[in-house]
Amino acid sequence: MKCEFIQYQLGAYSAGELPPESSLYIEKHLRTCPACQAWLEEVHEMARIWQEPELELDLPDIPDMTADIMNEIRQMPPLYKRQASRMKPKDSRRAMIAHFGLAACIAFCLFQFGVFEHLGTGITQATEIFSNSVDHILKEGKR
Repeated sequence: MKCEFIQYQLGAYSAGELPPESSLYIEKHLRTCPACQAWLEEVHEMARIWQEPELELDLPDIPDMTADIMNEIRQMPPLYKRQASRMKPKDSRRAMIAHFGLAACIAFCLFQFGVFEHLGTGITQATEIFSNSVDHILKEGKR
């Protein structure tokens, strides 16, 4: 396995959520890979920060920009006026149909390749398979 996959699994590994054989494989890899060891240390540090929210961190003073941002938002015209100025009614219907069609095609492809069945563990592999299939389809269509 590549370091990327190991690093992807380190969160689940540190939480003890992986099967024993996967944990053993990751431990074996960690013994020989300083980059993944450093990554695991970052995972442990982030877990410690999340578990101890009252922990004082050495962060630079960050100015509070909430009031400025809220004032900018209040000065903006309502959303429906901003959208209406950019789109003609005829174009918005075509765009809506195109977006729904594209969404349906993507959903079909995701179901076809079983992405939703293995969402927790196989999203990286499914994305790679989907990407390779799309590349293959595009190359075949150019002939």
